[in-house]
Amino acid sequence: MLISLEWLRRYHRPDDDSLSPGHLAHALTMAGFPVVAAEDIDGDLRLDVEITSNRPDLQCHLGVALEVAAIFGGTVSMPDARLPAISGDTIDVAVEAPDLCPLYTARIVRGVKVGPSPAWLRRALESVGQRTVNNVVDVTNFVLLECGHPLHAFDVSKLRGPRLVARRATGESLTALDGSVLELHGDDCVIADAEAPVALGGVMGGLRSEVDEGTIDVALECAVFAPLAIRAASRRHQLHTESSFRFERFVDAARAQWASDRAAALLVECCGATAVGPIRAAGPRARGGEPSASRITLRTAQLERVLGTPVDTADIERVLAGLGLAQCDAADGYTTWSIPSWRPDLVEEIDLLEEVARIVGFDRIPDVVRIPVRPQIVDERVRAATRLRGALVAVGLRECCTEPFVGEGAHDIALLDDRPALRVENPMRADEALLRRSVLGPLLRVVRGNQDRGVAAVRFFATAPVYMRAEDGDDVREWLLCGIALTGAYDDVKGAVDAALAALGLRHAVTFARGAPSPLDRGHSATLRMGDEVVGHIGELGKDARRAFGFECAIAVAELRADVLLGRAELDRPYRKISRFPAVVRDLAIVLRDDVLWEEVDRVVRAAAGDLLTDLMPFDVFRSAQIGAGRKSLALRMELRSPDRTLTGEQADACVARILAALAAEIGGELRS
Repeated sequence: MLISLEWLRRYHRPDDDSLSPGHLAHALTMAGFPVVAAEDIDGDLRLDVEITSNRPDLQCHLGVALEVAAIFGGTVSMPDARLPAISGDTIDVAVEAPDLCPLYTARIVRGVKVGPSPAWLRRALESVGQRTVNNVVDVTNFVLLECGHPLHAFDVSKLRGPRLVARRATGESLTALDGSVLELHGDDCVIADAEAPVALGGVMGGLRSEVDEGTIDVALECAVFAPLAIRAASRRHQLHTESSFRFERFVDAARAQWASDRAAALLVECCGATAVGPIRAAGPRARGGEPSASRITLRTAQLERVLGTPVDTADIERVLAGLGLAQCDAADGYTTWSIPSWRPDLVEEIDLLEEVARIVGFDRIPDVVRIPVRPQIVDERVRAATRLRGALVAVGLRECCTEPFVGEGAHDIALLDDRPALRVENPMRADEALLRRSVLGPLLRVVRGNQDRGVAAVRFFATAPVYMRAEDGDDVREWLLCGIALTGAYDDVKGAVDAALAALGLRHAVTFARGAPSPLDRGHSATLRMGDEVVGHIGELGKDARRAFGFECAIAVAELRADVLLGRAELDRPYRKISRFPAVVRDLAIVLRDDVLWEEVDRVVRAAAGDLLTDLMPFDVFRSAQIGAGRKSLALRMELRSPDRTLTGEQADACVARILAALAAEIGGELRS
């Protein structure tokens, strides 16, 4: 917003004459409105002030004058808007699109003499970069920059009929003042006479009704338009004007009559108008009157608590009254203030606290205020969830967020609970009327979407709630599940699940049992348990499931009861000193039944080896006719290490002998010859 200091001084009378341009620029900046540039224009100082979007009242000189008066003290003198005797000449107005134009007013001003503007008016407009046109147009532009309310003047002799209507466009066109031809849209608000549109409401007038040297009588429009409609029309037609800029944000309807009176008075003063007609108004705001002013109660104790420093009651009242608020009630510890119509940003107590802080000065708030700090208790479940996500990301999975709604059919998967899905009464989409019972359905839809876009290899996971009816049939039960879906085989998803369990400290607390419910392939799947409780399923999708989802490659999935696992996670690991003694590595090939799982081998070996075993991993599985049908050879690598001495070969052999004996006794394992 460009502000002329000379123009500003028309309204603001400071308590003293010490207000220098530099002081003003600094004060506005500290009050939250940075002065980004200052330029001397023929002895006048022009300030370029950044106005925040929530302060449309400062898009005019009177609004800035009120702000300056609140900062420096002094009074704001309103310009003279007194009119000569009102004549009986009127123009009829109507609003047929009240959602686009809540208030439309117009009046007839007769006997104007169009010509150059007076020197003071030209200087005022040029000081803020405005081009002068003629005295009538310059008056409307001056009032806009003075009070922030746009106006428009029509040449009455060029209007068809004594009536102006604010309505929607109906497949018409309009030649605008800049010469461009606008093909009007059905959502455009136009001002029309008896034949056709004469203006695109709130944006730009039409060329047909332009005020020129031959104009004698003008129809002076002062209206309020819906901000969203003006913004859409301005962008649609690529027309950005001073009027549209203000209507897009906020224009105070309560000031419409004053703005019209002010412009009419200037038409008399600057254009020699001989008669001013009464205002005719239409629209919801004209019929319903002005809404009652809102009120906000300000607590003195709350002000001190938020700012961290006390503020005198006298300073509070001076600041708020200086900004145009009216005190309507007061008691010990609080005051109630009536909010002026031009401040739509003031809606609750914190807004008044900010106004006091701004005007009193943020630099006056001491920086040595003690702020009480209380230690926050760490939620262990949050820590565990962070650990879980980190582990899955570390093994190459990407987290995604999915919608809680699914449709009937393949996407309505239920691995962990077979109760019927809950149906939504008013679904956003008719084909997604169920609440998910599993995170896998939406997750597989994401996998399919990526493959349809040419991404062949994908690795995703999601942690989200699922919903089902509780056992009593009335309440809704909610579980937090973690789902994994990736292109690959059982081993790929098993590795990701192992990493997640290890991060939660549950790797040896969860057991794997062969087989899982449909739609997983029973030969390449497993069920996870903690004790007797099922906490998840992993495996490859069966052929029917792959066909239903449209997958041509192998897809492996996992679904875990994250709420159970996070609640039982062991995140704090005991410190164990690393042994400085060398390790002894032994490789064994054990022949086992084909149905023996690695979980069983791992349990038996660790129990038999005790503290000497520091690492254990399988590195080969071999099947052949020599070994026998239904049997396999599993190759193990063991790392043995003592914390306090170097192991001898005899000690390592003795440990291996204990392991072989335990494998033979518990799971029928034999050393392959």
